[in-house]
Order: sequence, then C-alpha cells, then structure tokens
Amino acid sequence: MKSLIKEGFRSAIPLPARMRLAAWLARQPWLPVGDHVAVGLVRDLLATDPKGFHKFLWSNHFMGYARWYDSEGELFAFEQMQPSRIEFFRDLTAALGAQGIEPSDVRSVFEIGCSQGYLLRYAEMKVFPSCSEIVGIDIDAPAILKGQEVLARAGSHVKLMAGDMEDVDSLVAGRTFDVTLVPGVLSYLDEHDAARMVARVVARTGKMVAFAGLACLERNNNELTRSQPSPNHPGQWIHNFEALITKVGWRVVRARWEGAKEYNLQTICFVFAVPA
Repeated sequence: MKSLIKEGFRSAIPLPARMRLAAWLARQPWLPVGDHVAVGLVRDLLATDPKGFHKFLWSNHFMGYARWYDSEGELFAFEQMQPSRIEFFRDLTAALGAQGIEPSDVRSVFEIGCSQGYLLRYAEMKVFPSCSEIVGIDIDAPAILKGQEVLARAGSHVKLMAGDMEDVDSLVAGRTFDVTLVPGVLSYLDEHDAARMVARVVARTGKMVAFAGLACLERNNNELTRSQPSPNHPGQWIHNFEALITKVGWRVVRARWEGAKEYNLQTICFVFAVPA
C-alpha cells in the first residue's frame, strides 16, 4: 500500500516540484522525517538520469549520502582514517618514487571530490609537507564550508571550492597541478562522461594522476572491454581506468586491484598514470 501511495504521489507531482520539496526536507533535520522519505520523492530520477540523481543528492547534502562525511572528529583524525585511504597514499608515493619524483618535488596537489578536505589535509601533513598549493573541489557545498572552517582552525593552507567536477575547467581556470587525486567520483559518470573527465584532468596535471574507483568483483578492471553498471551501487559505474587513460595519451605506471575481497568495507582499484 505504501509503495502505491508513493508511486501515486510521484505521478501526480512534477519532478521539479518534488526536487524542491526534497531539497527543503534535507535542510530540516528537526522534522521527524527520515532521509529515505526525501530521497523517495525523487527516486524515479535514478532510473532516467542516474548522474543527475547523484548530483542532486550530493549537492543538497542529503544525510543518507553525507552522514559519514559529516564527522570532522573522525575524518581529520589520521589514526582513524580508513586503511584503504592510507594504502592509496602509499601506492601514490611508491608510484612517484618509481618515476624519480620525490615528495619534495611535488609543489601542487589537486583533488576532485574532496568533501571536507580531509585527504588533502593528510597529504599536507604526511605526504607532501613541502607542497605550497593544495586545492580541492566538491559539489557538496555544506561539506566544503565545514571543511574550510576546520582547516582554518588548524592553520592549514589547503583551499577548498564548491563546484561540479564537470565544470573543472572554469573552476580552476588555466591552472595546472603536479599531482591530481581522483578518488571515487568517476563512478558517478558513465563511460562517455568519465572519458571526457579523464581528458580534462590530465590536461591540468603535470606529473601524475591518481585514480581510485569501484572495483569489478569478478575480474581485474583492466580486463573490461566497456564500463559496466555496478551491481552493488545503483546508478554508479565500474570503469577500466587503464583504457580511459591510454585513450588520452597517458600511460599507467602502477595499478592495484583487490576487487575480489572487501577491504575495510570497500573494494580496491587504484591506478596511477603519467604523461606518455
């Protein structure tokens, strides 16, 4: 019965009106309405425009998406950082070293999908302490604002900006960075859009791009002939990062796939690339 009522409501009210209502509900934590109710108002968008669905939820800081990223105490406490993220930076450092690039050689770092900037803060303190420019963007404006406040109190020089990753050209204008981090966000783009995003990223990177994404559970991502929908993450995509990178004229220098097992509730698929 409840499902029929929901379907009837969605059919009777135009999607734009439901999106406005859902966004308003997401900003009213005092209301005795679960986040699932607000998301349910626009659930049909997931079928017709999955990218738009995810962007809508993230940009409006829906707690079903953003709750884990709302705890500054855990996010910025390095000893509590998820092990997979530590492994990501270890692999990045090893990949740079294999190219003869020392951490002190990295003068600028850029992250796409930075949330509150906790990974950039870790990079600033633990990986690239000599780096003079550290910048991040994320579509989640409330997370950016909170991160800016936390980083300012810590005396960090990490700079965060709110914006859609697909607008990266206008967000960073003509700037380029030594190292760009792209941890996870390409899963919200299909193969065509992900390929366009990879081209934009490498055009703004001088030394290395580090990707992390959803892993295929049955075989290494680099064996996929096409990107495929994730069976466990509705509306998200599993990519062959190596194919996307090769397509834009860069080359992979290190990769790690452990998709056959969960690692701290996540799968591992890391790829590190440099100009060809």
